[in-house]
Amino acid sequence: MFNRYYEDELNKLKGLAVEFSRANPALAPMLSGASADPDVERLLEGVAFLTGLTRQKLDDEFPEVVQELANLLFPHYLRPIPASTLVSFAAKGMLAETVRIAEGSKIDSVPVDGTPCRFRTCTELLVHPLNLADARLVSGAGQAPKLVLKFELQGGLDVAQWKVPTIRLFLGGGYTEASKLLLLLANHVKSASVKSSGGVAVELGPKAVRHSGFESELLPYPSHAFQGYRSLQEFFVLPEKFLFVDIEGLDKALAKGAGTSFEVSLVLDQLPDWMPEIRSDSFMMNIVPAVNLFEHAADPVNHEHRASEYRLMPEAANRQHYQIYSVDRVVGYQQGASKERAYVPFGMLRHDGSNTLSYRTTLRSATVGRGSDVFLSVAYPPGDLPLPETLSVQITCTNRQLPESLKLGDLSRPTSSSPDRMNFRNIRPMTSPLNPPSGEALLWRLVSHVSLNFLSIANAENLRALLGLYVFSERQEQGQETANRRRIDSIQQVTATRETRLVGRGSLLRGQQIRIKCRLDFFASIGDMYLFGCVLDRFIGDYAGINSYTRVELEDAFTGAVFKWPPRLGQQPLL
Repeated sequence: MFNRYYEDELNKLKGLAVEFSRANPALAPMLSGASADPDVERLLEGVAFLTGLTRQKLDDEFPEVVQELANLLFPHYLRPIPASTLVSFAAKGMLAETVRIAEGSKIDSVPVDGTPCRFRTCTELLVHPLNLADARLVSGAGQAPKLVLKFELQGGLDVAQWKVPTIRLFLGGGYTEASKLLLLLANHVKSASVKSSGGVAVELGPKAVRHSGFESELLPYPSHAFQGYRSLQEFFVLPEKFLFVDIEGLDKALAKGAGTSFEVSLVLDQLPDWMPEIRSDSFMMNIVPAVNLFEHAADPVNHEHRASEYRLMPEAANRQHYQIYSVDRVVGYQQGASKERAYVPFGMLRHDGSNTLSYRTTLRSATVGRGSDVFLSVAYPPGDLPLPETLSVQITCTNRQLPESLKLGDLSRPTSSSPDRMNFRNIRPMTSPLNPPSGEALLWRLVSHVSLNFLSIANAENLRALLGLYVFSERQEQGQETANRRRIDSIQQVTATRETRLVGRGSLLRGQQIRIKCRLDFFASIGDMYLFGCVLDRFIGDYAGINSYTRVELEDAFTGAVFKWPPRLGQQPLL
């Protein structure tokens, strides 16, 4: 590689020497031609050697400059995407009360090459003493079609004693059918009621069923990252994560009920021609997303100021089974001093003259295998006397590509933080871990990201380009990547119309109606298209300017069918 720099610089110098000799004929014999002075030639070669080294050093460090810019503007973009899945919990015996499984509970898999893969749950889960006994579609002449869900209480509990307001359900049975079921519940339920086995039916209202798939966070984002991109990344990685609904208002409706079971009836306005098949696994309880992330410690760094950076190594017998996802905390301990010295990330440093210690991280391609290695460097305020110290580094890790070897049911080993009274297993194959773009690919994606930030996404080409930045292709499942690309390519037209509406107590608020025209044949089902629209609705709401609402509509380019979402001000819908 260096020969290219050397020869390039030497050719430039020889070309300049020819031009100089033409302008100064008296010096021509020393610089060019057959009688050129050999000492001058050696001097030119030495200059070419040094300038070639300088150019190579600048080019080698250019990716680090790009990383620093990306870390300031789009810090989430430099993090690998870990494997993820859906986990089902089941009580080992009969329950007499609700069991709370905290968000972030750690669960292990069976060992892969001697190392168990550790996952953590992404949201709190309440396991009720309740079974979903039956789910069926009831329809017939002269009556409105309805979905009937039958629940049975455990441990001899009576309905009147059970004071739980909400039940969360996962829509199973495969993504294609489940996404259609989500569309059915979101747009075609006109009324809902609940009836205990020993009571009368009580109305819950048409809004008793609520889409709750956006309430959990699969990927942790840095605090200074734009949170609107999270839904895009999570949808392209694990779309099933959004297939959750809540049935609300049950505690008040069942307060005067009796018996040990009850039925929830969801009356539909029609049976659409794409009506999903209702099976025993169409509705599932006690499901939660989980991701291959866990807190860990790196080997202590003996910082004696003899090196400008240090490679961080996770504490483990087999280090190649661990990849650093983020550096969470850096603390220094100087010999003879009892007080710890906390370092802050360089991007979060306040340049106000305060004596703050800072650190920065640099990613480089892994020495062995796929992925990246993380290097740590620290900086001191002016006037600080650098003394030898030991750096303690807390990190968050993944298990690299190990989860790719896991099968259904392999995520089933307990840990110190997993619930003792529960069995659990993964019900979905693991998604493939993905590494972030690096090198030249990162440069062009960063340029695209920055330029698109100054362009309106109320343009089909701009919106497709922005969404495409979040489809990583390195070793991603071919089918999944193709499906994501087709979803993006389905966008044919985007139009924005300014409007004003009354909100609150007669206040005027300006906003935009965003209509996106898509091709249904680019999606797995009409439900897939609807869920894609839900994600775009959230993203566009976050992306809009402050104090400006958005109202998203998604139109099928062939049939003209339109899905509409309520006006949204950031993450909050306008009522």
